[in-house]
Amino acid sequence: MSALPIEDPINPFRTQHGGPRTLTQLRAALSAASAADREEFEHQLGELDLDDPEEYATLVRMWRHRLVMRTRPEILAAVAASTDPAAPRFTSEEILGADGHQEAGR
Repeated sequence: MSALPIEDPINPFRTQHGGPRTLTQLRAALSAASAADREEFEHQLGELDLDDPEEYATLVRMWRHRLVMRTRPEILAAVAASTDPAAPRFTSEEILGADGHQEAGR
């Protein structure tokens, strides 16, 4: 037996440690998740003003966020549950209680 921790295999559909860190990693992750998303990303990237680093950073941030929203199993499960017509529905008052604080039983 080894004292080293067991490493989880890398899942191309799930971002690791905050997501892709380079443009190459982002392109690979988008390609693995959705060819249409990768194509749209490339189109938007091609339209950027290279003299505006904030525009570039905003685009990368948006696509990293979209990748997480479309590939994390727990997020996909929450979205699926939210569209289930048989799922219980709660108002904000029921969740937070009348005084605006979360009830202990929820």
